Amino acid sequence: MTTNHRFPRSVFVVSGLLVLLATEALGQSGRRAPKPPQIPVTTPQTEPDAKPKADGHQLKHKVSLVVAREVSSYALLSEEAIFAAFVARLKEFANVSVTTEVGSLKRDHAEKRAKKETEATVVLIQYDIDEFQAGSIMVNPQDMDVKIFVFAPKSGQKKFEGKVYYKSAGGPMLRRDNWPSGTPVRMTTEAVGIEAAEQVRDWLIVEEQKKKKP
Repeated sequence: MTTNHRFPRSVFVVSGLLVLLATEALGQSGRRAPKPPQIPVTTPQTEPDAKPKADGHQLKHKVSLVVAREVSSYALLSEEAIFAAFVARLKEFANVSVTTEVGSLKRDHAEKRAKKETEATVVLIQYDIDEFQAGSIMVNPQDMDVKIFVFAPKSGQKKFEGKVYYKSAGGPMLRRDNWPSGTPVRMTTEAVGIEAAEQVRDWLIVEEQKKKKP
């Protein structure tokens, strides 16, 4: 005599209700099963050189610069902006240390300061406001010649003189940039400061190369 073992029907009904309730509760809460963490794929990177490659526009030996400016009687905001860009660019050059604690100096005072220096070269930025343009006197002049002077330590002798013309937007007179045969013309204060700093850098490189020659 065989006996059929059957579970009570009520057991299946209760189990089905529990599954249904659990599914509805999960849908209402908006929760989803957490996804397995993804491991980021990394691309092998080649290590950069420890030292930057030297080129013809870098100094091989350390130099110290004392940088000052002689502001104009107009005290234009562009003068401050040009000087800030000039100093910032100088500090980017390799083997160049810059100090600006001297503030504002006139040219004769810059020469005297250079005579007191034993190693540092004194660099002076001077602003020559262009008051006469196209045969007329400018009421509110903004254009200027930015002059760069370099004085040797101990002697105070002028070793280099450069110039960049700052042409503000909207001026009546247009100038052509005839660099390197003449004065370079720049239209922004940042470009003027960078150009002036690179003129000083180029002079320092030339002087360094002269010292290597027998």
